[in-house]
Amino acid sequence: MTISSKRGSKARLRGRWAERATLWLMWLKGWSLVAHNLQVGRWELDLLMSRGEELRLLEVKFRRAGAWTSADTAVSFEQRLRLQGALRSYLDRVPWPGTITFQRVSWSGTVLVFHKAENWISLKIH
Repeated sequence: MTISSKRGSKARLRGRWAERATLWLMWLKGWSLVAHNLQVGRWELDLLMSRGEELRLLEVKFRRAGAWTSADTAVSFEQRLRLQGALRSYLDRVPWPGTITFQRVSWSGTVLVFHKAENWISLKIH
């Protein structure tokens, strides 16, 4: 196994750990799991959670402490558009009549930041 494949394997393992920890924290806040690592075409939706009439897509990013790039800035504008498109494809098959929101969750080592949730009203069924 090469050094780069070992790093990639560790990064995936840490990312899955961050997703699982985020899931548990959301459960403690009263959210229910709708889907985890959902493949929609070429894209993956990390966590889809619901509470009441709200459906929330959480994009979880993990970076090791002291990494060159921050997990806080790891979701680009283009990635947001891809996530919206993937979620739209999911909602075409499984309509959601309530509010739809998006939230970035970033981990830097063991430091967690839940960024402000964004209302994705354009994806709501009219």
